Amino acid sequence: MTAMRVVRLLLPLTLCLVGWLTMATPTLGGSTSYVATHGNSMEPRFHTGDLAVLKAADDYQVGDVAAYHSNLLKSVVMHRIVAVRDGHYTFKGDNNSWLDPERPTRSRLVGKLMVRVPQGGIWLNRLTSPTALGLFAFGLVAAGGTVTNTRRRKKRRGTVSRHVERTRQSPSIGSLPPQLSTVAAAAAVVGVLGVALGVFAWTGPTHQMATDEAKSGREVTFSYTTQVPRSPAYDGTTVQSPDPVFRALTQSVDVGYAYKGKPGSVTVDAELSTANGWHSTLQLAQEATFGQDRYDGTVSLDLLALEQRAQKAAAVIGVPTDQVTVTVRPRFLTDDGAVFAPELSLALSPTQLTLGDASALKVKDPATVQTAAMGPRSLGLLGREMTVATARVVSLVMLVGALLTAVLLALLARTGSAASEGAAIRRRYANLLVRVQPMPTPLGRPVVDVTDFATLAKLAERYGLLVLHWSRSDVETFVVQDEGTTYRYRTAAGEGLSETDDSAVASDIGHEVRNQP
Repeated sequence: MTAMRVVRLLLPLTLCLVGWLTMATPTLGGSTSYVATHGNSMEPRFHTGDLAVLKAADDYQVGDVAAYHSNLLKSVVMHRIVAVRDGHYTFKGDNNSWLDPERPTRSRLVGKLMVRVPQGGIWLNRLTSPTALGLFAFGLVAAGGTVTNTRRRKKRRGTVSRHVERTRQSPSIGSLPPQLSTVAAAAAVVGVLGVALGVFAWTGPTHQMATDEAKSGREVTFSYTTQVPRSPAYDGTTVQSPDPVFRALTQSVDVGYAYKGKPGSVTVDAELSTANGWHSTLQLAQEATFGQDRYDGTVSLDLLALEQRAQKAAAVIGVPTDQVTVTVRPRFLTDDGAVFAPELSLALSPTQLTLGDASALKVKDPATVQTAAMGPRSLGLLGREMTVATARVVSLVMLVGALLTAVLLALLARTGSAASEGAAIRRRYANLLVRVQPMPTPLGRPVVDVTDFATLAKLAERYGLLVLHWSRSDVETFVVQDEGTTYRYRTAAGEGLSETDDSAVASDIGHEVRNQP
């Protein structure tokens, strides 16, 4: 194989490799991302519809224009880095008077700006529209086909060499070795799959309204406190949860509740219950409304009054009791109609008020709420989910890869058709071939070009002759000489020769023979 042929074979592969390393997206193992800009936050440098080509970098500095994944906006934001502190990056739009509210870390950065293409985002959307993809797919199929070219050779002027009319198929993917034919078939399948994926990915929006269930986020933190005189029972004069409250020192306890959640209204009551099954409900606070997402309230418990009420009930029913369970229950009603009623249970005995478990001081709402928001549209493929944006990129890469493969295979078929044909002949008819140096044919001997090597082989077997074989100028020549005629077959590389070139190749088997008067 000549150096020029090696270069012609390696150049497309090198270009494909460089293109892949330069243009492949992170989804496909590369480091390049493409962002179509919207809005005016980066004016005057960027306008709506521009295309930004971003490259993942090892280092991001203040002043770099970079993009990051915004958890707040659920999209990619491209602004300028104005500060870096403790691994967090601060961004600001060139046309904004405020800083971005998010401080992303390195893991959320997409890449820094490499190239700006004015209005490139608009053209990218046009080129990747369903119509453009359909035309692209049609071109892909056409590029993989074969073209049959029938050509009648002209007789060389002034010679007695007789040429048989030759009809031969131009180099095509079908003439490739089996391994490359398999690659061609795989490329065709990839191209068809790319078209199918593109149809699903480009016939709908990239985002859609989605509903999701999440915790309501409402919670209440309880606490209680009371003042006592100084005594050996406590270190100070204030008793706070979760410590027990000894009734010999106080008969009053304040219970606080700190709410976090949606605004609404709240009422507070207390339920008294005993082991004999008795229970009763007391209202501790009337309804109060609030318009913030936080609300703090306090109610007072008169321990002596609560105990006396339970004892009166026990006397009526005839079942004595020595302990009362006091359950404080604030009831929150939010503006959307949801109810949240956390509880704090305290044990009241003749001597003390106690809390069973300190973890009961914080209560979270177990209810879930449905939220609706714009989210990326996904496609289900082979049991996996893929976003439409990713599917669009994958479909384009599949189509471009299939087209580049088709072009490369077409080049290989064109440059390697002669070598492939000659190699096939040498393998199949090795017993008939004798390799010789280019040799002349005696003057006056007619030369007959046969249409295929099988015919030449039959002639050799018929006359009991060997087939002489040599190569020159990427053309392989096979010759059978009987007593008065030379029969010749040349590989397909000779098809593209002009009349002048044809005469030059003919000199391989003899000097030009002029018509004799």
